[in-house]
Amino acid sequence: MKVVKPLDLKPEPVEFNGSVIPGVTIRWLIKKEDGAPNYAMRYFEMEKGASIPEHHHPWEHEIYFLQGRCLLTEDDEERVVDAGTAVFIKPNARHSYKNVGDEKCVFLCIIPHHG
Repeated sequence: MKVVKPLDLKPEPVEFNGSVIPGVTIRWLIKKEDGAPNYAMRYFEMEKGASIPEHHHPWEHEIYFLQGRCLLTEDDEERVVDAGTAVFIKPNARHSYKNVGDEKCVFLCIIPHHG
């Protein structure tokens, strides 16, 4: 059994197309190396105004927002979500994230292992 608290792990920068995304960090709570055969659980923090640019890939996302407000896009749909909201992003959908609140945006993101 692995038991971990997110803030006990060192935050890592998030890269996109070879560059670090300013104001966005990730902590890998559960990963393949922990013995999880199917899914990874990640803890993201986005500073006020930070964003993750539009991208797409063949795997899904299950996301749960813990703090803050986020503008999410999926293909041509936009939604603002806040703490206590769960979101499903379909495989291959274009998606992006932007912190539109007055505080840090924090969320869990679960993805299947890929690659």
